[in-house]
Amino acid sequence: MSRSRRNVLKILIIEECLLAIIFVYIIFATSEAHLFANRSDAITDSLSVCVIDPDDHVEDGVKAYEKEQAEIQAAIEEANRWKGPILTPGSGVNYGPNGKETYYNLDMSGVVSIMRGMGNNDEYWVRDDGCKMLGDYIMVAANLNLHPRGSIVETSLGDAIVCDTGGFAKKNPTQIDIAVTW
Repeated sequence: MSRSRRNVLKILIIEECLLAIIFVYIIFATSEAHLFANRSDAITDSLSVCVIDPDDHVEDGVKAYEKEQAEIQAAIEEANRWKGPILTPGSGVNYGPNGKETYYNLDMSGVVSIMRGMGNNDEYWVRDDGCKMLGDYIMVAANLNLHPRGSIVETSLGDAIVCDTGGFAKKNPTQIDIAVTW
């Protein structure tokens, strides 16, 4: 659903609210028989009618818009996804979207602790293919002068978060070292 169509729906609901308030005012201004105990009850009741969307038109429209935006974002991400060779235990080295990729398998508790200290509270877990993850991102080591901790970088195995560094960064500053269980 387009933004302009969503805005039109909002305008229609606002118009309905205003008409309900005007209607209530006319009833009180022209009639001795009040339908409500006092004017504040009438206004409250008329406003609640406006806020309630019994057919969920606005909510359905918003959901459709959000679904459409998610589909567009997924298509963009897929189009931009690395299509070349990927790092494997057998290859040991791969040249991915950011250059040379290697892998390492160390205890990540200290690295996770550093990330927690920086405010990252994403779950640490291991993906089915053995990649060590922090939230939605693969954990990697990189040259911190080029990619500071917390930076998101693309690898042949997916998007990664820079959490660590190593001696390799001096020899090859663009190298990415991917944390795995291999």
